[in-house]
Amino acid sequence: MRKLVVVGFMVLPLLVAGCNKGPAEAALKVADEAVAKVVPEAQKFVPDQAKGLTDAAAAARAKFNAGDYTGALVAANALPAKATEVETAATAKKDEWMRVWKGFQESLPGVVAGITEKVTALEAMKKLPKGIDAAGLAAAKAALTDVTAMWTKATEAFTAGDLKTALENGGEVKAKSEGLTKMLEGVQMPPKAVKK
Repeated sequence: MRKLVVVGFMVLPLLVAGCNKGPAEAALKVADEAVAKVVPEAQKFVPDQAKGLTDAAAAARAKFNAGDYTGALVAANALPAKATEVETAATAKKDEWMRVWKGFQESLPGVVAGITEKVTALEAMKKLPKGIDAAGLAAAKAALTDVTAMWTKATEAFTAGDLKTALENGGEVKAKSEGLTKMLEGVQMPPKAVKK
């Protein structure tokens, strides 16, 4: 009788673990769907959290494959909530980046246009005004070419959905534009001729 009881206690955990196989499989399916839905966007905006989520999903799957159905069930049941957290973080980061990009779109084209106008006016002069020489004008023209090309790259990246690259290029445009503006501030432009 004692042997039967001992064998019974040894078999019981196996039966419980076996009973959890179906629920664990179902929970993993739900978890995989939740993770798959969130990860592509999360990788763009919160890559570390996206990796943590995929690692957690892989760990749950590994438990299942190792026969730890109870552990797999617990891990899989936690994944949809974790996926929602990551999705919320990705949305917040995307919104933040969009605000920065909108700021770039509103300010940078006007700044670049102002610099272009000033550089074009300086190029048209027979004698350069006080505050700039030929080398300075050449440097300003080269920097303006860089800024214009970078802004084109930024807008192309944004159109292609690569917000990270768009912001990186936009940040460089902002920094270089500020440097150019400061450089050209000291140039004393002659007053424009007033038409009668």
